[in-house]
Amino acid sequence: MLLIYQIKVGLCLIAFYLLWKLLLSRETFHRFNRVALLTVMVLALVLPWIRLSLDAPASVVSRMVVLDEVIVGTAGAAKPHEIASSWTVTGVMAAVYATGMALVLMWFLHSRWSLYRLMKKGRREPLAGGITLHVLPGDISPFSYFSHIVISEQDYRDNPREILIHEQAHIDLHHSLDVMFWNLVMLFQWWNPAAWLLGRELGQVHEYEADEAVLNQGVDVKQYQLLLIRKSVGDKLFSMANNFNYQSLKKRIRMMTMKKSSQWKTLRALAVVPVIALALLAFANPKSVAAVVVTADVQQDRMTQSTEDKPELVIVGMRPDNIAEVEASPQADEETKPQSKKVYESVEQMPEFPGGIAAMMRYLSENIKYPPEAAKNNIEGRVVLQFVIDETGQVGDIQVARPVSEELDAEAVRVVKSMPKFEPGRQDGEAVSVWYTLPINFKLQGNPAETQNTPAVHGTAKLQGKDDKSQEQ
Repeated sequence: MLLIYQIKVGLCLIAFYLLWKLLLSRETFHRFNRVALLTVMVLALVLPWIRLSLDAPASVVSRMVVLDEVIVGTAGAAKPHEIASSWTVTGVMAAVYATGMALVLMWFLHSRWSLYRLMKKGRREPLAGGITLHVLPGDISPFSYFSHIVISEQDYRDNPREILIHEQAHIDLHHSLDVMFWNLVMLFQWWNPAAWLLGRELGQVHEYEADEAVLNQGVDVKQYQLLLIRKSVGDKLFSMANNFNYQSLKKRIRMMTMKKSSQWKTLRALAVVPVIALALLAFANPKSVAAVVVTADVQQDRMTQSTEDKPELVIVGMRPDNIAEVEASPQADEETKPQSKKVYESVEQMPEFPGGIAAMMRYLSENIKYPPEAAKNNIEGRVVLQFVIDETGQVGDIQVARPVSEELDAEAVRVVKSMPKFEPGRQDGEAVSVWYTLPINFKLQGNPAETQNTPAVHGTAKLQGKDDKSQEQ
C-alpha cells in the first residue's frame, strides 16, 4: 500500500516539476514561485488519497466476495524460485525502499548534528528580532537556520551588512520551514529525481528572495555580485540550512539584472489544473469502471444463453480492481439451480467464513489433499465449484461448474462439503441464500512419479478481501 502510494506521489512530482520548469522557472515573481513549488509538493502528497467514483454501479461489484483460487500441488516438488516468486518482487522492493529511507534519514540527522556542533563554536551575539549571531573562526560560508545566523570572523569584519541582510531575509521569510518540509518529502521520495530537482528549485527561489531583499535595502548591484563571486568557494554546505553561498551563482546574478516579469504570467500556473484533473482521473476508484463492464458482460451473457449453446461466464468474487471471469460448463446452467426459494447472486452483505477469507483459505489448505490416483496419472487443472450458502450459513447444493477429473472433482466437493457454517449473507437486513463460486487449482510440480506416495497441499491462495489486505499463504 505504501509503495503504491509513493509511486503515485512520484508520478505527480514528475509531472509538476516538468510543468514548473517549462512555465515558471525563469520568471521573477519569486514569492509566487515559492508558493507554487510548495503547493505542488502538497498536491502530490494529497492527490493519490482522493478516490473518485465514476458511476453508481460500483456498489454492485463491491458487494461480491473477493477471492482468488486455491492452488493445490504435490509436496516437495516445487522449485525454489517458484515458491519465492510470490514475494520476491514486492519483498525486494520494500527492502530497497526501506534501506533508502534509512540512509536518507541518517544523512539528515547527521547534517543537523553537524550544524548544531558548528553553531556551538565561536562566540554568540544577540541581534534584533530574537536572532542569534554565531561568529566562528576560520573560513566558512555564511548560512542561517531558523533564528540562527552563522558567519566567519573575516566576513563579519569585512562585509557584515550585505551578508546579515541576506541571512536575515531567509529568517524573516521562514525559509527553514520550507527546507524542513522538503526534507520530509525527500525522506519518502528519495528515489525520485523530480523530488531532488524540486528541492533544488525551491532553494534557488529562496536565494532569489534573499538577494532581492538585499538589493531593496539600497546595496549596489555590482558590489553585491562581486561579493557573491568572492564567496562562491566556502566550507561544506548543510542540507538543513539556508546558505549564502548557493551552487547556481550564475543564475542568481542573471536574475538580479532581468526585467521584472509581467504579473499576468502568473496565470501560467493555471496549467496545473488539467494536470490535477488527469491525476484524479488516473487515481479514480477503478471499481466503478469495472462494475459497468462486468454488469454489461453478465447481462449480455444471460441474454444470449437462452438462444445459444454457449458456456456461461461466471464472475468469480474478485475485488473491484481485479475482477476475473471463469469459464463454466453447462452443468452450471440456471436450470440446475434450485427453484424452491430465491437464491441471490449478489447481496448487500455477502456470506463470510468464520474468521474471514484468510481463515477459509487456511482451512482449505489444511484439508485438501492431492488425490494419489490423479498425481499418478499426471492429472491437473482448475475445478470450479458453485454452491449455495443458505440463510442459516449452511453449505449446500454443491455443483461442479467446471470439472477436471473424477478424482479432483470429488476431492474439491469433499472439502467444501466439510466446511463449517458461514455467517449468512444479508439483503435488507435479512439472512438470505446466496450463490458462491470457488475455483481450486490442482497443479502438479516436478516429477509426479516421485511424489505420488506423498500427496499434500503445496500452496494456497492469494487473498484480497474488501476488509482484508492482500496476503499469501
